[in-house]
Amino acid sequence: MTVSVTVREAAPSVRGRVVLGDDLVTLRCLQDADATAMVDGDDPDQVRWLNDGHTSDLARTQAWIGRNQREWREGGARRNLGIVDRATGALAGMVEAHLALPDLPAGTVNVAYGVFPAFRGRGYAARAVRLVCTWLGAATDADTAVLRIDADNAPSLAVTRDAALVRAGLVRVGPGPDGLVHHVLPLRRAARVALVCGPAGSGKSTLAGRLEREGFVRLSFDEEAWRRGHRDHPLPGPVAAEVHDVLRSRLVAHVRAGRDVVVDTSFWSRASRESYRALVAPLGVVPVTYHLATPRAEVLRRLAGRTGSGPHDVAVAPALARTYLDGFEVPTPDEGPLVVVDAG
Repeated sequence: MTVSVTVREAAPSVRGRVVLGDDLVTLRCLQDADATAMVDGDDPDQVRWLNDGHTSDLARTQAWIGRNQREWREGGARRNLGIVDRATGALAGMVEAHLALPDLPAGTVNVAYGVFPAFRGRGYAARAVRLVCTWLGAATDADTAVLRIDADNAPSLAVTRDAALVRAGLVRVGPGPDGLVHHVLPLRRAARVALVCGPAGSGKSTLAGRLEREGFVRLSFDEEAWRRGHRDHPLPGPVAAEVHDVLRSRLVAHVRAGRDVVVDTSFWSRASRESYRALVAPLGVVPVTYHLATPRAEVLRRLAGRTGSGPHDVAVAPALARTYLDGFEVPTPDEGPLVVVDAG
């Protein structure tokens, strides 16, 4: 059955691996190898509240993971992420964002979660809800998340008392027509910001152009440098700082005007990414980082073919190209919402 998705992603043409995280958990797309842990994590509570009374078995779980992987690839309605214990790498549970649950208003996402017995009582479910709601607010046009919980499900109701969720605006709105207790959390952001991240030759400008065609305002470091007459990279430190100052000023102006923005620069260091995040945080915006994980050999091949014909064709010597690659600091999910794009 095809379900009409009522919540639209900010960048529907960009398909990548969503990775979210903090100091204790990482949320990532489910993998085939997770099936065994999911079956082993089943218990009466899981069966009662999440599995519609069905005990999991390996074959059915493997098929379910495959369907969920297709949902991510094809822009489907049900987006499940595994909750991974960061210290051990073990799968600790799952969280789902359903973008088109029947009987919910347009723009509303249903969020459901389950934690395996060995990991309960650590606050993992609340962290997962916070992380997935941050992603929904930053990467989709959803305006509300709803947690629908059976009145007898005390552990799940305890998640709704999480202090950070309450500060973010989670409130109980009473029983819904489905007989479940509804809690809603506002998600609407002033604007959405995408940070396109990767070394020279990884495909950042191509991806930024796709976002521009989907309605984002594009701010390009290379284009601004070229407009100022700079034909060689890297730019001297003071010159690079001037270009970044221009981009930052324009970014703030566009966000204040409610426009979605994609910033097209290497963001080669964590510090550079954090500086742009800090810039828009007071405006209530959480950027999504799109990391172009292009293979090293492909990056070097592309750079070797550059001729210096324009801002996105600046020639890079082989030794400098290797220096860029060696010095690149790969973004991690604890920085903020992350989409890894395998651009080969």
